[in-house]
Amino acid sequence: MIPYLLVLALGLAALLQVSLLPALQVGGVYPNLVLMVIVAWALLRGARSAVIWALIAGLWLDLLSSRAFGGYTLGLVVAAYLAGLGAQIVYRPTILLALAMAVVVTIVQDGIQILLSLLSGGTFSLPDALLRLVLPEIVYNSVVMLVVYPLLSWVNRTTGQERLPLE
Repeated sequence: MIPYLLVLALGLAALLQVSLLPALQVGGVYPNLVLMVIVAWALLRGARSAVIWALIAGLWLDLLSSRAFGGYTLGLVVAAYLAGLGAQIVYRPTILLALAMAVVVTIVQDGIQILLSLLSGGTFSLPDALLRLVLPEIVYNSVVMLVVYPLLSWVNRTTGQERLPLE
């Protein structure tokens, strides 16, 4: 039952990401809720668990969005792995590590999206993309992480070390 709930919960987060959160955009930028959920889970449970979450959530986002298929999945899997590595470096992850990882993975995720856009014929001004896309999204995602990390920390403590069958 738990794996099905996880798939539905990640699907709901992806649906919020592509439908509701764009209404909250400021300057054309809105928070990446799914990315912050994946990063927080990677810090709490490690890369293996987070990569599974990233695959599920990435597929949901790729199916629900109009972007190139696979772009979200690729970015989320890379972010999950990086955040999982960050969790291995420290003894006990804290909100400060979560905020630092939010900055790193936002840069990586946006870099992957920009690269995929360039490969498909899009054009970008790198300084403009950094100032108008990446930096504001870092701020937005950091605010989201302040809510997501404590919430998932509670979920992690409540469920203990219960694992999914794939983990």
